[in-house]
Amino acid sequence: MAAALDAMIAAPIPLLSSLGSPEHYATASAELDAAVGYYRDAGWLDDPGRRHRSPDAPAHLQIARLPGRQQGIEVAWFDSGWRPETGEPGAGRWLSLRANERVPVRLLRHPGVPRPWLVAVHGQSMGRPSDVKMLRVRRLHQELGINVALPVLPLHGPRSCGFSPARQFASNVFATNNVLGLTQAVWDVRRLLGWLRNVQRAPAVGVLGVSLGAYVSSLLSTLEGELDSVIAVVPTSDLAASMREAAPLTRAKRRWHRRIHDHRSALVHRVVSPLAAPCLVPHQRRHIVAGQVDRIAPPRGAAQLWQHWDEPSIAWRPRGHVTAWRGAEYDDHIASILIADGLQHRS
Repeated sequence: MAAALDAMIAAPIPLLSSLGSPEHYATASAELDAAVGYYRDAGWLDDPGRRHRSPDAPAHLQIARLPGRQQGIEVAWFDSGWRPETGEPGAGRWLSLRANERVPVRLLRHPGVPRPWLVAVHGQSMGRPSDVKMLRVRRLHQELGINVALPVLPLHGPRSCGFSPARQFASNVFATNNVLGLTQAVWDVRRLLGWLRNVQRAPAVGVLGVSLGAYVSSLLSTLEGELDSVIAVVPTSDLAASMREAAPLTRAKRRWHRRIHDHRSALVHRVVSPLAAPCLVPHQRRHIVAGQVDRIAPPRGAAQLWQHWDEPSIAWRPRGHVTAWRGAEYDDHIASILIADGLQHRS
């Protein structure tokens, strides 16, 4: 059952790459050549941290309360404000994706005094109202008395700009989209963290990421050492390998796919790899949840992250990518982590 669910969830990734035309693959290959040179000249291959500028908190957020069945949920919007570097490969295409410029964030807030916040970062193909249920955060909000923020990642949900491989993040055709998307994702979450700390006066902030969100959260941990908790759920730690394995359905396109997923892709993805820099979050506040039969983020990725993080808390669940973060046992485990890390409101 776990393997079947994983196969169903993973199906759209090779399907989307099958939409790639010869022109897409040719452009992607040329961008890889340009990106390797650009990133090397910028010093990002030697020091990936130089890629990531420190953002300010958003000066203004619009907040609205949702009606009906989504009662108790608010939606905030702020401008991302992130822009690629001048002349960066893929920058022109990225800047043309106008729907990507605004960041929606769903909020679960308690009234009254400041409380700890959990930032829950969704996975691939998510970023919808159903994230509140899918990421299982309402119970944490109610039982631990914490507030929860659910930002939408670039090119997901309302930020989506179409199904072309050139407009996807993560993309297994355009590696530069993954660098652009991950850089913007971390920037957006750091902007949100600034608002939570400076405006909401959060006494503690933790981050939980699932799948692609776990990758974002792990990358974030190389830049933000003040997090009170970081939880990577069903993580992958080598995005270049994951994209290489998500091959198109047709034989001809699989040949093109192999040609662009070579050493250049590995170099380019290094700039946004959580394994390329040390985790800055204190060791006792690093946590991993992994599926032993995960077909989408195979266990080796969680093991690599665990080793890179100096072997912190890890829970191996006898489940797949989709089912590893389901059920009362998982809920209880996450709650116990957050309580131990100080993310609980005490009246």
